Amino acid sequence: MGSDARVISIQAKFLSLVLRLSNLKKSLDKALDYGSMATGKSSPPPKSMFLNFDIENTQSCGRNVYTLRPKTGAGNRHIFYLHGGAYILGFNRLHWSYIARLIQSTGCTIVAPDYPLAPEYTWSDSFRMVEPIYRDLVARVGGENVVLMGDSAGGGFALALAQKMKQASVGPARQIILLSPWLDIALDNQDIADLVAKDPILEVRALKRAGRCYAGDSSLSSFLVSPINGDMHGLGEISLFVGTHDIMLADARRLRTMAKDKGISISFFEYEGMLHVWMLFNLPESKKALDQVVGLLGRETT
Repeated sequence: MGSDARVISIQAKFLSLVLRLSNLKKSLDKALDYGSMATGKSSPPPKSMFLNFDIENTQSCGRNVYTLRPKTGAGNRHIFYLHGGAYILGFNRLHWSYIARLIQSTGCTIVAPDYPLAPEYTWSDSFRMVEPIYRDLVARVGGENVVLMGDSAGGGFALALAQKMKQASVGPARQIILLSPWLDIALDNQDIADLVAKDPILEVRALKRAGRCYAGDSSLSSFLVSPINGDMHGLGEISLFVGTHDIMLADARRLRTMAKDKGISISFFEYEGMLHVWMLFNLPESKKALDQVVGLLGRETT
């Protein structure tokens, strides 16, 4: 698919300016500098969500697993959602707001694990927690009723999880929906250099630092941390959303090319002028992207 939303909204332009002036690019480095006091924090669903949805909080590996569903009319379709945050930051209000809109728009139940984060933990700890939850979900409702979804680092994690589950002969999810995914933790794509000045949020050096912490002693080329290096055959339908003012665009386009060369279909939604994870914000473009996600999922019915 081609570029979407070619006319950039005033709201999106204003948000980009505000984020640029706030020097957000330095925030990831600061979080890593302050260590566990700043990293690994995760906000629970806000109180308003408990009024609007049925929310169950269970534990796995000593961490929270949130299951959120409509109070009435919940069907069998489940979204397994992995949040972003460069593998060092947990759930925040943008994630919960987006999850609320997903439930309202689709009627789906959402399973959202608060997985372990770097620098205290590595990818192996995150998989150790998430895998059994995902396996249990597929066993209970069937892969045809599961959608794997994630934003930023969570998008990379979602694709890596799909690849690992395929190796383990776990039935594939019906769909994989990736929002501004971090596909290659090494970030050594030469095309990234042309995007750095356009991106008001992400800074390559800090991301590489966070990625190295998440990878631990493992190679950065391992598909478990850089799923662009994994096998994409037989994973289910893949859809990817990305903006042109996002350094993750370079590897998103590379994944699209690689998939095409291998005869794998990817629904690719590229938004002109959009920044990293713009889908989570309250923008006209966010609404359009959500409508497209709903179109992919369909409205759940009992």
